Amino acid sequence: MNYSSSIKVSVTVPVYNTEKFLPQCLDSLLGQTLKELEIILVDDGSTDQSGSICDDYANRDSRIKVFHKSNGGSASARQLGLENSHGIYYIICDSDDWIEPAMYEEMYNAAIENKADMVICDYFLNYPDGRQNKFVHSFDDFSQTTLIKNALTRKLPGSTCNKLVRLSVYKDNGLTWQSGINQGEDMYMLLQQLQLPLKIFYIPKTFYHYRRILNGDSYTNNPSIETFRQVEYINNWRLNNFSPVIYGRELFLATLNVAFLGLRVEGMSRKYYYIFVTHNLPLKSFFKYKIWSLRSFIVIVSKINYSFARLVFKMLYRYYYK
Repeated sequence: MNYSSSIKVSVTVPVYNTEKFLPQCLDSLLGQTLKELEIILVDDGSTDQSGSICDDYANRDSRIKVFHKSNGGSASARQLGLENSHGIYYIICDSDDWIEPAMYEEMYNAAIENKADMVICDYFLNYPDGRQNKFVHSFDDFSQTTLIKNALTRKLPGSTCNKLVRLSVYKDNGLTWQSGINQGEDMYMLLQQLQLPLKIFYIPKTFYHYRRILNGDSYTNNPSIETFRQVEYINNWRLNNFSPVIYGRELFLATLNVAFLGLRVEGMSRKYYYIFVTHNLPLKSFFKYKIWSLRSFIVIVSKINYSFARLVFKMLYRYYYK
C-alpha cells in the first residue's frame, strides 16, 4: 500500500517547552477514531523534556514522525511540518491543547461528503481554574466577501487548529508559514486562504480544546516590541491586499486592535506608537465608520496622553482578555 495515499489527515504539532501538557495532547491525537493519520511533531529547540516526550511517543506509534530543529518560532515549525505532510487534508494542533476523539473523523467525512476545501468546527476555551467556555461560530453566509469581513473583525477567529484544509490548497497556491511571523500567523494564513475560491463547510460541533493561560509568558500575554512589529507587518499586508471600498470599516477595526495591542507592549517607543496611530487611525475615520467603544476611546486618548491610556488599559485588561 502506498504510504501517502493511505493518509487522510496530516497533523502538525509545533512543540516548544510544553512538557507539562504535551502528553495530554498526544494521547488525544492517538485516541482519534480516524486512524489514517500522519502526526508530525516539530520540536522547535525545546529546553525541557518535550523533545524526549516526542521521541518516546514516536517509538510507540509509527504514525508519529518527529523533527528536531533549533528554535526558530512557531511559524518555522509549522512550515517544516507542512513541507513533510502527505495527507489529503492538513491541520494544526498546538502542543498544549487537546481534541475530542471524533474530531478528525467527523471533519474529514464532512469534507469528503461536501467536497469542501476547508471544514470549520467550534472549540472550547479551557482555563486553569477549570472553567470551560464554548465558542460557537455564527455564519451569515459563506460568500467570500462576508467571510473576509468576519475574519478581519475576528467574528471568524483565525485559528488553524479548528480548520481542516485540503493540503493542495497550500501546495498549489504556494501558501507558506512565513518565518519570523509568530504572532497573528493564523489569521495571516486564513486571510490568504480566503482570497482563494474555496468551498467552505461548517460543522456545528465543538471538538477542539484551546488552553488559556492568563499569566503565561507568551506572545499573547506579554507582547514585545518585536511582537508588535510582526502584527504591524500583517496589518500593512491587509491594508495593501483588501479594498478599502469594500472592507474599509473592517480594516479600520483590525488596525484599531493593533493599536490596542501596542498599549500592552512594555518599552514601546512613544514616538513609534504615535506615528502608527496618527498615520493609520486618523480621528476623522472614527466618525466616518462610527466606531465608538471603550477600546476606541482608549486609543484616541493614547494620541494625547500615552501614559494615561496605558494606565486605563491595565485597569481594564482582564475585561478584554477573556
